[in-house]
Amino acid sequence: MTTPAPHPSSEPCRICGGRLLSAFEGLLLGDTPVLYGLCEDCRSLLLPEPTWLERAYNTAFSPDPDSGELQRTLFVQRVLRRFRHHGLLQPQFRSLDFGCGKAALIRLLLDQGCDAWGQDAYPRAAYAVERVSAAWPEGAFDLITAIEVIEHTLDPVGTLLDLRSRLAPGGLLVVTTECFDEKAHGPDWIYLAQEHGQHITLFSAAGLRAAASKAGLAHRLALPWAGKDFLHVFTRPEHSLPAWGRLRVRMSHRRRERRARKDACA
Repeated sequence: MTTPAPHPSSEPCRICGGRLLSAFEGLLLGDTPVLYGLCEDCRSLLLPEPTWLERAYNTAFSPDPDSGELQRTLFVQRVLRRFRHHGLLQPQFRSLDFGCGKAALIRLLLDQGCDAWGQDAYPRAAYAVERVSAAWPEGAFDLITAIEVIEHTLDPVGTLLDLRSRLAPGGLLVVTTECFDEKAHGPDWIYLAQEHGQHITLFSAAGLRAAASKAGLAHRLALPWAGKDFLHVFTRPEHSLPAWGRLRVRMSHRRRERRARKDACA
């Protein structure tokens, strides 16, 4: 097996500081060639020096390449209902959806009686305009969600530190992202999302835990979607989740997601 060459960029891994190796080439936004870097230590996949980001975020895509947004939102809502049912969340809680997009999750939580808020650097809240801002809402939150956000970040550890600082005592941070596996994923991996060029920090499972640990967070639970771990739950290290609650959530999740798939095909 050929040993990968060092990546020509001098930028270290933005997750753990490790050296980047050349992984494979890609083409973003239809016209921007890039070379992906594989971290020698945490084995995450990154795009160093993303000079195209301003264009990527200021381009209107039609049709929207993110056709799975609604299904992800409904998935997260189902998981949060299980957390409430099994005591990992109180029946009513204060929540912050970081990078909330159209604010569909906020609308669903508001309709369930929760005190739900959103923060987004590019606010386009179609469903809860009055609850979303580019500024951080004041106060602490029992639940913070970051749904398909962390892979967009230039400073993932700093982002997680910001989120941790806003967690109430005993609060949960829920992050969704698809983890990179160098044995399974290559230039054709759909999660590279090269059509919009915004996925620049693709965590390995080890890289995600390393970033969380550096931010003072502990990984407590991972739940699958479409057959792979996708939803990750973090707390401050001094606040663990009860073992019986985690077990019941896992069992309920497996059973009810199977039912949800059957219902979707009915």
